[in-house]
Amino acid sequence: MTIPCNCPFTLVEYRQLVRMAKQRFPVITYKDYRSHPRFVIWRHDVDLSVEEMHILAGIDTEEGIKSTFFVLLHCDSYNFWDPYVHSRIRQWIEWGHEIGLHFDCGFYGDEAFNRMEELIEFEKAILERVYSTKIHAFSFHDPTERILECQEDYAGLVNTYNRDFFNGPISYVSDSNGRWREKTVRDVLEDPSTTRAQINTHDTWWSDIRIPQVRKLESAFLRAAYERIERYRKCAKVVVEDVI
Repeated sequence: MTIPCNCPFTLVEYRQLVRMAKQRFPVITYKDYRSHPRFVIWRHDVDLSVEEMHILAGIDTEEGIKSTFFVLLHCDSYNFWDPYVHSRIRQWIEWGHEIGLHFDCGFYGDEAFNRMEELIEFEKAILERVYSTKIHAFSFHDPTERILECQEDYAGLVNTYNRDFFNGPISYVSDSNGRWREKTVRDVLEDPSTTRAQINTHDTWWSDIRIPQVRKLESAFLRAAYERIERYRKCAKVVVEDVI
């Protein structure tokens, strides 16, 4: 069933939202937010598919905004060491965007809370070395209530859930898990009281047609699998249909 929504998850709507944001606000990155009285920060958490995110990165570039893409070092659906993934993320940087660290406390368990500064510094250094770029911010991946209590900036990075961004003066809206909660991006951008906002859009959920989000997820994973098979075929130079 298609549910009426003032902000459907289509690529046409996504482009319109970007245009609305840049018409009303300066679109800035995290390193500059403390010096701007009015702004939108456009953020992307790369949770599932670098290839799907590449579509949004292309739109951002065409529309002339500078976004921040938060990359996971621990992910079961993409590998930031993979040459193909690396080339995509490098392309985002070459287009003028920034990358940030998507920090997964769950990977470390309770140890993360005792070594937060050290572990974020460690992962930050890896990303900076691999992509030859400066990291200015990090976002927590799948934050729990306990994680959201960690509102300090760590390792010289802006915490996207610090006291300014989380229950602070800056509006926040996210498309997490391909659904809207209290408000949509359009609600935030059209609200005359909004002066500063952080907008978080993920990969996979935005497409040309409106279908159930689980179908979009399945489609993204299947496309990624077929692409890996094709890359294997070209590399191995064998006829994999042969019975052996």
